[in-house]
Amino acid sequence: MNRIKTSIALILCALLANVSCMAQKSNENFDFTVKVVGISDGDTFKGLTNSNAQIKFRIQGIDAPEMKQPYSQRSKQLLSDLIFDKTVKIRIKEIDHYGRIVAYVFTPDGKDVSAEMLKAGMAWHYKTYDTSEEYSKLEKTARDNKIGLWEVANPTAPWDYRKAKKAKK
Repeated sequence: MNRIKTSIALILCALLANVSCMAQKSNENFDFTVKVVGISDGDTFKGLTNSNAQIKFRIQGIDAPEMKQPYSQRSKQLLSDLIFDKTVKIRIKEIDHYGRIVAYVFTPDGKDVSAEMLKAGMAWHYKTYDTSEEYSKLEKTARDNKIGLWEVANPTAPWDYRKAKKAKK
């Protein structure tokens, strides 16, 4: 499985001509930068590579409110404030089943975007796909202090919202 992920990452880097990709300690991690040109929601954005390829990215470790959920616009706005029209560093984690690159994202000044969204209470830690203790602690702190979406009693997690919406169809 690691070879497949590594191969996908290598192919992706090859396709992103003129993007500076360099191997990290693990063969499946590559770093490069993109200029953020669009924000879809609180955990997804579009970035423009040095070769003007536009790529959709899903931020690793978090799940933000869906568009019709409370706090969705505030979550999207915070992500925009953090990264829109800025050049961010990308560390690829994987390609998801929608074909998006799932990646760790860092602001120009080195802030972990996932951590910033969790601290502000604008996303859930997506524990199904991420085991970070740091992210769990950040979510718990926001919950305990009723920050952001945690101001609402029993907010519905985005994955539960999507599941319920799908069941209605």
